[in-house]
Amino acid sequence: MILHTKNALSNVIIAKSTKETENKETMEVNKIIKPEWFEKYAVIPFAIFREKGVSMAASGLYAWLFSHEKNQEITMKFIAGHFKDGKDAINSKIKELESLGFLKREEVRINGRFAGYNYHLDLPNHSGKTVAEKAVAVNPPQSNIHYNVQDNVQYNIQESNIPQNVLDAFPHFKNLFEDRYHPKTKHQEQKWIECLDKIQRIDGYDLREVYQVAQELRNDDFWKVNFLSLLKLRNRDKNGILYVDRFMAMKQSKKPKAYKMISNLIKFYLYKDPSGRELIGAKTLKSELDGLALKNKLGEDEYRNLHKYLSNVGNK
Repeated sequence: MILHTKNALSNVIIAKSTKETENKETMEVNKIIKPEWFEKYAVIPFAIFREKGVSMAASGLYAWLFSHEKNQEITMKFIAGHFKDGKDAINSKIKELESLGFLKREEVRINGRFAGYNYHLDLPNHSGKTVAEKAVAVNPPQSNIHYNVQDNVQYNIQESNIPQNVLDAFPHFKNLFEDRYHPKTKHQEQKWIECLDKIQRIDGYDLREVYQVAQELRNDDFWKVNFLSLLKLRNRDKNGILYVDRFMAMKQSKKPKAYKMISNLIKFYLYKDPSGRELIGAKTLKSELDGLALKNKLGEDEYRNLHKYLSNVGNK
């Protein structure tokens, strides 16, 4: 039983039992009292709680992920089913942990199709063994949560497994972007290199061809302000398509004449009218054209060709 009493000097916590109160001569004040034994417990690196600037929600999510056993599958649906926060809020906290180096989300594909993510729990700029690594031996990582606290030796081994042509290509891709958009830390630089490795190893693209496309995009009026990081190539657009797939398809598909028929064109886009019919809109420097106006300007055949093109490669 725990009683709380208050005098003018301090709050005193009195732990009262027959055995304790008979011989106890001094009392501890302003301490955290914890049970001596937990049937189930999780070992969590205290770095997450000492990191300045991290939100309480992100800290809680990190601790919650650490608490799970190896047989628990972690999905966005599972996380959202536990917390009252919505999926957007949860995803923002996952991104916050990723940006700080506490979490690495690895995309998994089965037979070339997106299957989900593995969540690698980590520490930023970590070197040396900690109690968190001992927890790995006691509780092996579950199927899609990995307690992956790396030391410097492991980091260098990981880097050495990157093919040499990827390492050689990295500075060329990096130079496509202004200095202010370059990776600022070793961890961020490694993410860019891993992105190139996945584009070659998983997505199956020739990095020389990807570089040519990226170079064109960085010179494009629209994409030079919307393609500011190499990591975007392996992000997905609103239709779930990898940007690298979308960009490479744009290169392989010859653009319709419509792109030259509209003056001061910024972009074409697909939209649906109130009846649910899919139409094409066009945004220019001076105005915006709806589907009817665009069809009158392009003609029936060219409008149809443009619709087919946008449906295949995504709307730019």
